[in-house]
Amino acid sequence: MQSLIFLWICRSVAVPPAAEKEIHIRFRPVFQEQTLVLGQSYELKGQPVRIETLRFYVSQIALIRKGKTVWQEANSYHLVDLAEDTSLFFGLTLPSAIKYDSLHFTLGIDSLTHVSGAMGGDLDPSKGMYWAWQSGYINFKLEGSSPLSTARGHGFQYHLGGYMPPYASARSISLRVPKAEQWTIRVNVGDFLAHTDLAEAHTLMSPGARASALSDRAAAIFSCDEK
Repeated sequence: MQSLIFLWICRSVAVPPAAEKEIHIRFRPVFQEQTLVLGQSYELKGQPVRIETLRFYVSQIALIRKGKTVWQEANSYHLVDLAEDTSLFFGLTLPSAIKYDSLHFTLGIDSLTHVSGAMGGDLDPSKGMYWAWQSGYINFKLEGSSPLSTARGHGFQYHLGGYMPPYASARSISLRVPKAEQWTIRVNVGDFLAHTDLAEAHTLMSPGARASALSDRAAAIFSCDEK
């Protein structure tokens, strides 16, 4: 009888859920110091430039403290598309007691997901970020136009992808983050184009050495605002 009473008491006492908090991440594409707006004209090396497409994958999000991973997001794949305002924001639900000093993520998609074939959600091929001809994802896509480009119509296209060594194009990014509930990550497209020769290298749509080099440049345009 006493054991039954003890069992009933144990079942009646609710175990409180672990306290949680939510961190909001906002991606803010810019052209140098100006907020980037698709189709708007900016100045690049004395000439106008317009951005028509900016999309990239953010995956494998983790929080770091003193060089060690303290939290990882499950099923961590986010497609950030400047044409879709809602894609520029998302939240992370964390244990409230967790301590961290840096945010880590991958710009692009890991090799295992590449070889697994096209998937749903943000990984759906209908998002325009999948090369069906070689079963791989595009990690970073930038398209636009400028008189600096010698291509027909003065356009430029950079589709950065590829997962096979030695030219795998996914890049790891680590950023110090402020002690706040919202983090703003700047993506300086102007800086990417300022270091790119649009006359000689206006189009790239396949994996290889150039895609790998430009992926390094793309990773360098991400920074976290201190506010």
